[in-house]
Amino acid sequence: MKLALLSEIGARAIYNHLGRHAHDAELESMLGRLNQEGAEVVVRLQDLIRGLGGRPRRTSFRRRAMARILARASRVIGLRPVLRVCLNAEETVERWYGEYHLFLMRLGDRERARTCTELAEIKHLHAQALSAWIQNLPSR
Repeated sequence: MKLALLSEIGARAIYNHLGRHAHDAELESMLGRLNQEGAEVVVRLQDLIRGLGGRPRRTSFRRRAMARILARASRVIGLRPVLRVCLNAEETVERWYGEYHLFLMRLGDRERARTCTELAEIKHLHAQALSAWIQNLPSR
């Protein structure tokens, strides 16, 4: 789950950077929503890790730095490839939460398994939102 937490920290950072430089008000709003929901996911995941006896990270310099680099690269390579990276990350983390759910169910920990299902649902919604933007972005 620590890798999922790092991914969530990175996602928040990229959405924050992209949202501040978006030239479209609707895209800025969507990225802001993803960032806000990401903050809530980070808190829930940190609580989940603590409940399992772990010590969750609060931040990651590397993830934040890579997010800044990726956001700046969007000015050169365009927004679509950067959003595709974000989409791929959302789908990957969604699968991880599904695997955590199964693992916790096998342990009989239904409450934590339900939390993982809820987190997977959030990631699924994020992936759908990103996919819609990728499909509908104007070509450069």
